[in-house]
Amino acid sequence: MASEKTPNLGLNQIDRTSPKTTYFDLEKYLDQNWRTVDDFAGDVNDGVNAIKKRLDTTERKAVTLEPGVQIVHAEKVAPFSLTGLSGRTLVNLLGRWGNLSSLTGILPYQSDLVLDTLNKGTMLNSLKVTIKSGYTVGVGFYSNFKFLAGKYYIAIAKAKVGNATNAGISAPTVLAGTKVTDKTKFTTTWFRLAPTSDVTSNIDLVIEGTEGQYSYFEAVRIYEISASEYAALAEMTGEQIDAKYPYVDSVMPVRNPYAIRYGENLLPPFYEWQATGHKISIDSPYSIEGELLSGAIGTDAYSVIHLDVIPNTEYTITNPAESTGKMRISTYNSAGTRIQGIFINPGESRVIKMDASAVRIGVHISGVTQYTNEFNVDTWSWPVGTKRKFYNPILNIGNTAKIFKPREDSMLALQTDLYTDLITGANSDSVFERNGQYFKVKKWQNIVLDGNREYGFYTSTVGIKTVGSLNNGIIPAIDGTGVVTKFDGKVIKESDYLTVISQADSHNIGSSESDGTYNNFQIGVSFADSGWGDNYTPTPDEIKAYFMGWVMFKADQANGYVNPDTPANNLYNGTGQKAWARRGNDGVTRSWSEATTSLPVTQATGWTPYQLVYQLATPTVEPIVSEGQLSFTEGDNQVEVGSGIVLRENVKPAGDSVSDSNVQINRIDYGTAVKYRTDKFLSVYVGNRKDSGWEILRVQDGQTYGFERVRKPRSQTSVTEPYSVTYLMLDKSPVTSFVGIYATNEKTLLADLVDSIQQNTARVSVLENKKMDRDSTPVRFYPTLINGWEKYFDYSPSFYKDSLGLVHLEGIVKNGVMDKAIFVLPKGFRPKSSPLLIGVASHNQTSSSRIEVGADGQVIVYNASAVWTNLSDVSFLAEQ
Repeated sequence: MASEKTPNLGLNQIDRTSPKTTYFDLEKYLDQNWRTVDDFAGDVNDGVNAIKKRLDTTERKAVTLEPGVQIVHAEKVAPFSLTGLSGRTLVNLLGRWGNLSSLTGILPYQSDLVLDTLNKGTMLNSLKVTIKSGYTVGVGFYSNFKFLAGKYYIAIAKAKVGNATNAGISAPTVLAGTKVTDKTKFTTTWFRLAPTSDVTSNIDLVIEGTEGQYSYFEAVRIYEISASEYAALAEMTGEQIDAKYPYVDSVMPVRNPYAIRYGENLLPPFYEWQATGHKISIDSPYSIEGELLSGAIGTDAYSVIHLDVIPNTEYTITNPAESTGKMRISTYNSAGTRIQGIFINPGESRVIKMDASAVRIGVHISGVTQYTNEFNVDTWSWPVGTKRKFYNPILNIGNTAKIFKPREDSMLALQTDLYTDLITGANSDSVFERNGQYFKVKKWQNIVLDGNREYGFYTSTVGIKTVGSLNNGIIPAIDGTGVVTKFDGKVIKESDYLTVISQADSHNIGSSESDGTYNNFQIGVSFADSGWGDNYTPTPDEIKAYFMGWVMFKADQANGYVNPDTPANNLYNGTGQKAWARRGNDGVTRSWSEATTSLPVTQATGWTPYQLVYQLATPTVEPIVSEGQLSFTEGDNQVEVGSGIVLRENVKPAGDSVSDSNVQINRIDYGTAVKYRTDKFLSVYVGNRKDSGWEILRVQDGQTYGFERVRKPRSQTSVTEPYSVTYLMLDKSPVTSFVGIYATNEKTLLADLVDSIQQNTARVSVLENKKMDRDSTPVRFYPTLINGWEKYFDYSPSFYKDSLGLVHLEGIVKNGVMDKAIFVLPKGFRPKSSPLLIGVASHNQTSSSRIEVGADGQVIVYNASAVWTNLSDVSFLAEQ
């Protein structure tokens, strides 16, 4: 018979019917061998096919990064490619009332109300409610909020009990919210409501107890939400609700979203740990020595870092053998309650399984909890002055200790606002990536109504003036989508055209004059807000002054500027001396001490301008600022998704004097505060380089703008290079998901790498060309002339800044009020040096006059000619 063949290699097997093989063990020495060889060939074939697939086929995996902290498992080290990021908008129907920064508009019931700057959470202050004598309940309330039939609402506040029984938010006669009893921190109190008929109710911040007892409130908000969101509230905790619906002033989109993948070693350098009062010295980023100042039990930790963790997840902490002190681990739930504590000796690794409720971990290094037997049982203390050293600690995800690595995070951050429909979430702004550049599909427009716009008078009825913004940036809108935020935070939804001309605090963006004089936006302004009497028509510049925070009134020339008892007693109706007073920081009162008879041309101090948000009739696509490339390491990755990141804001470190050995950033009294209140500093840069060694100070002493500031020895800083910082804002905005893909095999990684190199090369070329264009052709600005000054023929006054930071004035003016400002330079274009900078301008071809450019930006000409004055010889170094 024909011999059999092996299935893979086709080897012949011996024919056992042949006499020649009778005494030969064919199975053992031949067949088994052939089968073994064949199995091997099969394995090799499978391996080759697998490799071929990895090298010949592209494979990617989809992933959605949700708001908050999560674990993402990746098969390979790979970059994350964004495929979807959409907007979200929150509208606080209480406006800015809920920030409780002023007692104006907060009404007491059986209570005394004061603002408290010591007991606060994330706000500038809280509202302290104290029960009056003879009562067991005390309330501070918002009057007459209207809940509409068929709508869905969520009302939220943060409360901390002082010595009362409880505290909470409620709508009396409708329903009560959850009650808070925690006396250690601010906790969420809330209720939801879906009325079947219109309901008007006060919004109460109520406490229960006895007379003289008190509690605190902050961050009060009411949002209209969708039906699906309303239903989901039934399964959410107070902390989850607080995170999903953070406090916002009036209207807030997703602002500056980010995704950060933290390093395999979750522990940052010791510079970023918080000192707790003991003597410490940091030798290198991951080497520290500390000295105990007090041997008392409970004062053991002299440096600590707190990190977010994932519930029900294993982490491994390693305290290397080179260390001479213990590490202590504490885990906490969302309420801040300590769940567990573990000590780790030098040379020891411990696996820590997070509790189902654990959300944070505290890692402490300690000078007291020593692993040697030095404790004194007679004094019940450890020896004062004992030093302990720590080297290269590691905290990693999983139950296997990893070798030491410095923490290396990766981040994708986008500097943009992303809006959507205020209720349904439809028609959202979205982000996409093309050729390495991120773009926004912009469907919504946000316009600040301030002094940078032109305004005009429209019509008048009793007690109301209807004014509009001229066609200078009001891009055509979809009628009915507009929302205006007033200076006091009041949210004004769009009305029809007839309402706008007959009702104050109403607006419309779908109506315009046929000649286009007023494009898309008109608003009704009451006489109480503006100071314009029924018999007076404001000029365009006076309307602009109103939108910069100035109230007109009729000045009493005999007695100076007198604070009237009501606005109705001093409206300006076209006769007598008109003057302007700055509106107070609370948005209601007037600052009479700053009154002036000169038309204001700058924004009033403390003024928050009107803002207009509406849906564009035609969406646009625009590039956005981005930083970083999010990537995953092989295995488990801890990723945080949030919003409110500020990228590379320019700063100037300073000390309290030139003799101070340290400089600081974000210290108010040093003049180094950043633009927004800080929650957390991420990086400091000098030039374009990341600058390490800055010590993070998380203190609230009245001098930190927010929660953190940073410090470094003056000797280790540069005096010639610019500094910038990247940080997270304390004031929160909505958060949205990052949707994307990442490569799972080699061919995909190689293809993405080639793509990335090509895109980066192209972008660098574009940037180089743009820089050359910018250096050779700077942007020119044409200011608004004031005090009667006019351009001379076609020589319009202008200014620009060159690549060296020098501001140049150009143009010729005439016929203005002598010794009065020609125009005002904006911030960033004002002199760096003080006192006033002096320049010389020619006039009449034979004479000269003196120009002074003030630190406030005013450009003033002295000894000017009535014929013409040339500004073109003036240049100076601008402020940073």
